[in-house]
Amino acid sequence: MITDTRFATKLDTINDAPEALRNVLLDNLPSRDSVRLLIHAPAFLTLAERSPTAPEVTPSLGTPATVLAVTSDGWLVASETEDGGASVEKAHFHDTLFLELTSILLSGQLRIYFAAVGTSYSATMNFDTVGEELYREAIDLILSGIDRKPATTAEIDRGGTSPFEAWPLKFRSEAERYRPKGQRLLAATQCSAIIDGFQRELCRAGALLVTERELVLISEEKRSPRLHPGDFQKFGGIITYFPLVRLLDFHVSHHERFGVLALRVHAVHGGEKLEIIFPADHEKVVSEVMEQTRAA
Repeated sequence: MITDTRFATKLDTINDAPEALRNVLLDNLPSRDSVRLLIHAPAFLTLAERSPTAPEVTPSLGTPATVLAVTSDGWLVASETEDGGASVEKAHFHDTLFLELTSILLSGQLRIYFAAVGTSYSATMNFDTVGEELYREAIDLILSGIDRKPATTAEIDRGGTSPFEAWPLKFRSEAERYRPKGQRLLAATQCSAIIDGFQRELCRAGALLVTERELVLISEEKRSPRLHPGDFQKFGGIITYFPLVRLLDFHVSHHERFGVLALRVHAVHGGEKLEIIFPADHEKVVSEVMEQTRAA
């Protein structure tokens, strides 16, 4: 099998991976039979390097080529290094905290957060968004591995109104696209951005979804950190998946013009605390949505 030099590719076997990545996969995977999904992403140039309006830059690797392997009990990310070798990050499902998918124009990124020796870490893969569907498949497999709750047949009442019907179009489409497969939706809310008198954005527009198995945060991302100051892009999204079995506790509080949703996520060998800012007038709704996580 010939791997694509431009876009992410699903590999048939470990032997299809480039040599440096193949060797580290063979050394670190417990069994070839345990591999459920292999995705190879070639070295990826950032948007700043790819932009036709950006000034000339010195050719560089950008982000390294990677292979993501999802197995029957965990996952592994092998990344090429500048010296021609490869590094590896891996974790069992019981050590995986949450996942974050970023999609901005041509640039995609999957970051998997995990815990080890009392500390949280993350493994990162960058890819062209042409291959995003493969990483969404990997997300579904990892979420299913973390919480093996069986899928339901009725995701939404087909005869009723969509819970996203009154949302802005961009969030309605993002919610339908990124909500976990096969999980019944329990609650959802969407919040606008908070803008101060100087037209500064205090918090981004976003949405919260609660399914039987996950808490999903959709956050608007207006500017890519990879772009030069003059290159403004209108919209991108960051979708964060929190498995409910990892949600140790949450707290909703009020801070003048905005509210704060504090999350504590925990796995076998460590955890992390996170804060999500939202408009103050959504405090009651966010609290009601989060209460559904207790009943799930």
